[in-house]
Amino acid sequence: MTTLEDLCGMELELVNVTKGGNIFAGGNKTCLLKPVNRAYKGVSKKPLYFIEALENGKATYLSGLFRTKEKFVFSGDYKDDLGLKHMVKIKFSDDAQVINIKAA
Repeated sequence: MTTLEDLCGMELELVNVTKGGNIFAGGNKTCLLKPVNRAYKGVSKKPLYFIEALENGKATYLSGLFRTKEKFVFSGDYKDDLGLKHMVKIKFSDDAQVINIKAA
């Protein structure tokens, strides 16, 4: 199962735009980036997007993506095997045709 940690250091290119979201791929990894479609009551900072791994026709949630002060850069997080939270930055470039995922 692909995790957000597995995607760190990768560059993924847009390969398809669907009703469900945008599909990015690089190497042997494929992800679905989709907009948040629900309200978050009582939350001051809600995610704008979700990123999911696509494997064997199934989508697995990886993280919500939150706006940062940097233009075209979003933050996400994952927990490692010890339960420690790690932050990542997802940067859009080339007119949102490419995303780069890096440890924050």
